[in-house]
Amino acid sequence: MIRKSEEGIAILRLFTEALGEYVCARLSDLPEKPVASFALPGGIRGQNALNLYFCALAEDADLRSNEKEFERVGDAWVSLLPPLRLKCTYIVSAWPDTPDPEEAALVQIRLLSRACAVFAASGNMPAAYLPAELNTAGLPKPLVSLIDHDLPKRPDFWSLAGCAFHPSFSLSATISIPIAETSYDHIVEELQIKYINGLTG
Repeated sequence: MIRKSEEGIAILRLFTEALGEYVCARLSDLPEKPVASFALPGGIRGQNALNLYFCALAEDADLRSNEKEFERVGDAWVSLLPPLRLKCTYIVSAWPDTPDPEEAALVQIRLLSRACAVFAASGNMPAAYLPAELNTAGLPKPLVSLIDHDLPKRPDFWSLAGCAFHPSFSLSATISIPIAETSYDHIVEELQIKYINGLTG
């Protein structure tokens, strides 16, 4: 279980916003200077936009750890459950703010290719863009990678978004969420051994 359901939701929201801030900062040298949007794919009136649509959430079993850590509490050691590794999937698309179809297509290609290159080279999200909840000592840093996902290939997805088929790419980001409770099932007590004349007593 997550520490608190509300806290887990808040961390996912903070990370998604940080992801948008990160990629837009890396594209700020472009004349379009895109902003991030997170609703169903679509344009933002008066602005060039990169849309990061959060479409799936699952545990990343490949990164699951079953090794517990221990922390001293008083005179005993208690076991701590490892953080939950959550795999977040996003559909990334670009939405130019121009009425010229040819120019819009070229801007879209430039924004998408640059955003794709940023995430492909990232590996880990830079600590400067991480919310404090994910930027603590001992907590694995988020892993970012490009993936192949079926959703952008389906016409019904774009129909639901209210637009025709749109070029896009899929992004996976695995983040670590601290687990709720500290486990007291495996308390390791200190043994006091007295030696009397070389013998234990």
